[in-house]
Amino acid sequence: MQSAATTNQSVSPVSVSGTVTSASGKPVAGAQVKVEGTRRVAVTDSQGRYTLTDLPVRHIHLHVYSDRYIHGDNDLGDVDGDQQVNFVLEPASVENIVVTATAMQSSVLESVTPVTVIGAEELKKIQQPTLGETLKSTPGVHSTYFGPVSSSPIIRGNDGPRVKIVQNGLDVSDVSRVGPDHNVASNTSSATQVEVLRGPATLQFGSGAIGGVVNVVDRRIPQYLPTGVEGEAAASYSTVDNGKYGKVDVTGSEGKLAYHFDAFSRDTQDTDIPGYASLNPDDDEPRGTLENSSMDTTNVTAGLSWVEDEGYFGFAVEKLDNLYGVPGHSHGHHDEEHDAEHHEEEEEHHDEDMHGAEDSDEGVVLDVAMTRYQTAGEWHTPIDFLTTAKFAAAYTDYEHAEIEDGEPGTVFSNKSTDIRLSATHKELAGWHGVMGLQFNQADYQAIGAEAFTPATDSNSVALYLVEQRAIGDVIVELGGRIERTSYDAADTAVDLHVDHSEHGHEEEHHEEEAHHEDEEHHDEDGHVFSFDSYDFTSTSLSAGFNWEYTTGHAVALTLSRSERAPSLQELFAAGQHLATETFEVGLVFDLSDDGEIGEGLRDVKEEVSTNLDLTFRKFTGDWGYSVSFFYNQADNYIYQSATGLTALNEEHEEHAEGVPDDHAEGMEDDHAEEEGLPVFYFQQADADIWGMEAEGYVDLTSSWRVTVFSDLIRAKVASENLPRIPPMRLGAELSYVGDALSASVGATWHDDQTTLAPYETATKGYTLLDANVQYEFRKAGLDWVVFAKGNNLTDEEARVHTSFLKDQAPLPGRNFTLGIRTYF
Repeated sequence: MQSAATTNQSVSPVSVSGTVTSASGKPVAGAQVKVEGTRRVAVTDSQGRYTLTDLPVRHIHLHVYSDRYIHGDNDLGDVDGDQQVNFVLEPASVENIVVTATAMQSSVLESVTPVTVIGAEELKKIQQPTLGETLKSTPGVHSTYFGPVSSSPIIRGNDGPRVKIVQNGLDVSDVSRVGPDHNVASNTSSATQVEVLRGPATLQFGSGAIGGVVNVVDRRIPQYLPTGVEGEAAASYSTVDNGKYGKVDVTGSEGKLAYHFDAFSRDTQDTDIPGYASLNPDDDEPRGTLENSSMDTTNVTAGLSWVEDEGYFGFAVEKLDNLYGVPGHSHGHHDEEHDAEHHEEEEEHHDEDMHGAEDSDEGVVLDVAMTRYQTAGEWHTPIDFLTTAKFAAAYTDYEHAEIEDGEPGTVFSNKSTDIRLSATHKELAGWHGVMGLQFNQADYQAIGAEAFTPATDSNSVALYLVEQRAIGDVIVELGGRIERTSYDAADTAVDLHVDHSEHGHEEEHHEEEAHHEDEEHHDEDGHVFSFDSYDFTSTSLSAGFNWEYTTGHAVALTLSRSERAPSLQELFAAGQHLATETFEVGLVFDLSDDGEIGEGLRDVKEEVSTNLDLTFRKFTGDWGYSVSFFYNQADNYIYQSATGLTALNEEHEEHAEGVPDDHAEGMEDDHAEEEGLPVFYFQQADADIWGMEAEGYVDLTSSWRVTVFSDLIRAKVASENLPRIPPMRLGAELSYVGDALSASVGATWHDDQTTLAPYETATKGYTLLDANVQYEFRKAGLDWVVFAKGNNLTDEEARVHTSFLKDQAPLPGRNFTLGIRTYF
């Protein structure tokens, strides 16, 4: 085959020009006209005109993008001279953004799978300190909510290892998948868009995306040369937590070198809440404050890239420092005398350990440090058969220490490498496709009291192929992926002592006998397990179509079969996970009904999910909707089952030694619930998950719009309900967009959740009322925006059923945020 350079020498450069107009004949300004297989882009002027000169390729395929119109394309084939090509675009009544997380870079309205893209302007309106809280109003998406300092997205009831969090397509590589108190190390401060793929997205992102993908997209590695220096600066203040936030974002170029810099700082104090934090508060619990919920975060990112017509190559570095308290997360329980002895010491450590945490008297603080190196490149037409070859890689060095009483407790670290190679081939018998190779290696460690998972080296390598073809008004998509995952875990000791007194009403001498047996067990160190390498081969297949059966109306159907390798936590967990206040036992261990762990190890199978998605869309005119129905049948579904057993807490038994009997009796009463943790066992069984998501709008006038949304999820495993499944919710918003002023007011109703798993308690429903307003003006040659928003305006007490802390940490109370932004 000839090289691209050789091919280009035999091609006389040609030019393409024309206009882009709407169906009503009005010019479309700001539309991007791109030439497939090159870096060449033209932007239409105020008259809708564009010009592309000196194109170095003979085969010309044009794509036209505008977020307010249905995208267009025109494959001219091989051309010999200059061309005049005009486009007429149908207006779209929703923002039609290209989804970078899909293999074929489809737009929202063309996507075969259910997808939601939140653009930069909308992100600014809904932005919260955590990713889960920022996205929780997206249909089908909820939040784990471990207080305002830590929350991850839940997609269709899936969280943890079933939801992949990526940044520009690469794994974020933190430890947020291990525990809900670990915040996601990715933020939306300078994001250009956030993409949410609902349902299995395993073809491109692997078995960890069996529930969905969240892709945070930013400009840290510029792919195009900006025409000049452009950027944004912003500052805001929030009343609910005395929060101060500021950011700056700059992108520019010198010659063919593009550069980017962004940074932000967020400093909050303990959050105000409507009542008590605990559902059943103690006499000494303060009212109106969620203790230990402050946050101090700084993040700096810088990147450079060299951009040519044939492609680009760039590099970026990110440094994150995050210090935050974790509400309700206590590693030890102390009697009043012990608390008094350490009260002074805690006060001394207070200012040193956490700036902005003036209201926290005790608790656990997480000190996060992450450095992330990222590189990416793209090469157009490297050989005749390929239109584009892409490369992306990231190395992440993540560590956080859980600090209690000023001393580091458990230290979690994850050093991870993620590499992706992909290539798009030219049309072959009407099919366009992407071939990809992905490699991931991670070195995970946890050292300390809460190290409930052993140090583990994990490796995965995968090949995937996605093919797409347009047949009339139908876009057909087929794909497959094969992935090999291996785990090498260090030896681990399992020391589980179960309180047998809770099971049955036995004779007194039997209870005494059990007590002596427990004492004997307490003298042992537990059994040490050595693991062989665990290897899994996961195969995923998908087929679907999107049919625009009439202009602006489409139906999409996808059938997929996805396999997932268990996560390291699901496999090897063996100890106290105090964030969730449980004693976890992993899949590999053989736990009997009476709490004995056998010396042998169990076989583990991959989780196999068959998923059906049906989506209806209308996206033109003065009203529209998107409605998705899904059904997921899973074999060998991995879940945590409550056993009814209680793991004894040796720390409290040792603390009580030598205490007089009358004193010990009082301690027993005061700390009855603190002397052990419920035992949860990872198991596998068949599961069924089904539900729907819907969003619709009506334009009352050109400026006023009413939007409604709703979602519903049901999930059962082994004839029982899965825990922490979100209740049904319904939301509505009235919005106004004028030349300078825009505003909205909305309410979201959450139903009671009474469909419960064993040992789970019901959660009362609630309604949240929010509003925002902003005003745009130009001053001193700059565009300015002043804004204000209010959240939970009725100051309602709201507890999130999906949260492990629902009985200890309600949502924040009434909050007002005031701020200003400028663009340059």
